[in-house]
Amino acid sequence: MARKSTVINRKAISRAEREARIQRWILLATAGLVALTILILAGGFFYERVIWPDQPVASVDGQPIRTREFQKRFRFVEDSLRRQAAILEQEIAALDPNDPTQSTIAAFYRQQITQINLQLNDPILLGRTVLQQMIDERLIRAEAERRGIRVSPEAIDREIERRFGFIRETPTPAGSPTPTITPGPGTPEPTPFPTPTPMSEASFRALYASQLKQWEGLGFTEADYRALVEADLLEQQLREAFAREVPTHEEQVDVRMITAETPDLAGELYRRIQAEGFEKVFEEVQAGKVISATALNMGWTPVGGLGSLYGTELEKIVFATPVLSTTSVITSPAGYHIAFVAGREDRELAPYYLQARQQQAFEDWLQKQRNDPNRVRYFDWQNRIPRTALARSAPR
Repeated sequence: MARKSTVINRKAISRAEREARIQRWILLATAGLVALTILILAGGFFYERVIWPDQPVASVDGQPIRTREFQKRFRFVEDSLRRQAAILEQEIAALDPNDPTQSTIAAFYRQQITQINLQLNDPILLGRTVLQQMIDERLIRAEAERRGIRVSPEAIDREIERRFGFIRETPTPAGSPTPTITPGPGTPEPTPFPTPTPMSEASFRALYASQLKQWEGLGFTEADYRALVEADLLEQQLREAFAREVPTHEEQVDVRMITAETPDLAGELYRRIQAEGFEKVFEEVQAGKVISATALNMGWTPVGGLGSLYGTELEKIVFATPVLSTTSVITSPAGYHIAFVAGREDRELAPYYLQARQQQAFEDWLQKQRNDPNRVRYFDWQNRIPRTALARSAPR
């Protein structure tokens, strides 16, 4: 009987050992599964908070614009647009709808609100605009650095003050009286506007601090804002530098133009010009004696002046026409034209054309840099737009 009891005890011990091993395996498997889950969660958290925000959306000269920078600027611009819309709504509410002038102003403000909402409701469009702005800023900074253009911290301070409505008094140098401008004949004197109450420095600082506090919720710091203001000032100085490089003189033609609405009328006028001379026909058309035709003295015009109105083909023909000669009938989307070239010479550009040339010089340079694949590269920026913006624009 004792022998049988020993066998039973051994079987019980063996069964207990097996159950203990199974329990250990279960515990180890559970611990491993928990550890794996924690590792996956930690990895996802690390990717979302560290790796993903560090990924580039674009690069300029090999320097990345990272996701966190892009998203921070996107939120700042989005918030600024909402504030603009809210201010415009307040302005509309304060206007008298029964006053025709104020009603026109209100309609203009509503158009602006519509444009703002179009951007807010299309995060891809807004994201493209924001990213382009950030790329432009880096291109401009690099060119400014190359030219030795810099902005002082004091200049940034003054610009921030100006944007918030605080204007420091600038002392007038002794012996430099302010010149008085006398209106010329027929020039109406401007109606003086009410002088706004000057903002005190204390009021400015309180308003600025309040705004910075609101931006904190967007992750947008004072350093970010100062960098944004600095970029605007650098662009302004760089535009001025490009403007100084634009020639102020250019070959121009003195042009008079007759435009007919139909090819038959243009042909008839051309035959009359050959027989009677351009001046006689031009004067008749200008006096309204010819129906369905107009006469216009274009004056001295550089390249681009005619092309912007009537197309480059007409402009090429006019500039190739000898002085004191008339072109044949030229067709453009605006009608059927006969031009007379009264003169050609190198002249100083009129202020309008010079300003257009100066602006175009900078825009042409910037566009060339944007399109240079060796300088600017784009990555998957569409999927880096803040999810909150995408969720708001999603159809319901």
